[in-house]
Formats: sequence, C-alpha cells, structure tokens
Amino acid sequence: MESVLWYVIPLAMALALSVLPILAAVLILLSPNPVPVGVGYLAGWALGVLVLVSVFTLGARIVPSVGPERMPGWAHGVELVIGILLVVYAVISQVRSRTKDAVAPSWTRALSALSPRRALLFGIAMNVRPKNLTLAVAAGLAIGSAALNPVASGLAIVVFTVVGISTVAGLVLSFLFGDKRVRPALERFSIWLQRHSGLVLRVSLLAIGLLLIGIGTTNLVSA
Repeated sequence: MESVLWYVIPLAMALALSVLPILAAVLILLSPNPVPVGVGYLAGWALGVLVLVSVFTLGARIVPSVGPERMPGWAHGVELVIGILLVVYAVISQVRSRTKDAVAPSWTRALSALSPRRALLFGIAMNVRPKNLTLAVAAGLAIGSAALNPVASGLAIVVFTVVGISTVAGLVLSFLFGDKRVRPALERFSIWLQRHSGLVLRVSLLAIGLLLIGIGTTNLVSA
C-alpha cells in the first residue's frame, strides 16, 4: 500500500497544481453568483477526477500483478517516463514563452455567466485535458496493477482524488466561510495568476517532473 501511495501522491500533487482549474475556480468565485456556481464547479471537478482514476484502475486489473501490495516494474518505468515528459514540456514551454505575451484563455470570459448546472458540467469537462488524462491514467494503472484488496484500492483512489482537488476545494471552502474578507485577496490572486499562469504551470511541472524522475529511478534501481 505504501509503495502505491508514494507513486500516487506526487501525481495527485501535479493535478492539484494545475493552473487552469485553479484560475477557473478563482474567476467563478468572483462572479455575480459565486456560492452555488462555485460548489457546482467543485462537485464537477471532483466527480471527474474520481471517475477517471476509478475507470483506469478497473482497466488495469487485467494486468497480472507481481505480488501482494507491490507495483510491477513497468509502473515505475511509466513513472520515470512521465517525469521526463513533464520536465521536457516545462523547458520547451519556457523557451517558447520568451517570444509570447501572457494572455488568459478566452474561455475565462464566459465563467461569470455560468449557472450551477453548467458549472458542474464545466468542472467535469476540465478533466478531459491531456495533462489530467495522463495523470489519471498513470495513477489508475499504478493502483490497479498492484495486488491491493478492494478497500486498499478504494483508499488509494480517494487519496488521489482528495489531494488532486485540494487546491480548488480550498479556494471554494475559504470563500464559503470567509466571504467578503476573502474576496479582495481573490481579486489580487486572480490578477497575479492571469499574468503569471504560464510561469506557475512551468514551475509546477518542472518540480513534479523532477520528483517523479527521482522516485521512478530509485524504484527501478532497487527493484
């Protein structure tokens, strides 16, 4: 169980540091109807993460396991490959960013008009992006390929989901309990995040990539 969590938690951290879902949460909380729309968005985001990692976990059950509560060697190889890809992507993005001005995605302008139902669907749709799918696939394969019992597998899925949605959940909950006191800070954070979203994304990808490379290399060497 511990070896699987060591693999899953860094992936969930990478998901939690996804800039676009965080930016969307901030802009929704600054909209005219922040509470129901924010809760709907959080519910959709959480549901999407949970469903994706659960589906890939069930799919990985067809791969033979190597022993009780152990991850197979190929899973550590995937971990290493994902880490390398994240680092390469972060470096390439940094090089390209020197010739481009920071511009917020066009869809951010439509967030102020979302209804709670559409916010729920939008939260689910935010999971269908290459980075999120890659992380969910990696986590699901790791959980499903290890010989865990149903309770342990479910716990690993819950851990991935909770850690993965922690940043968005923290923003929504802080607004629900802080309301007017939190709004000025959210406004400043929104301005800063829109200006530096690319940099935040590249730094988070680089950090998580290096962490995965280190863990994957260590696991492969000690296997």
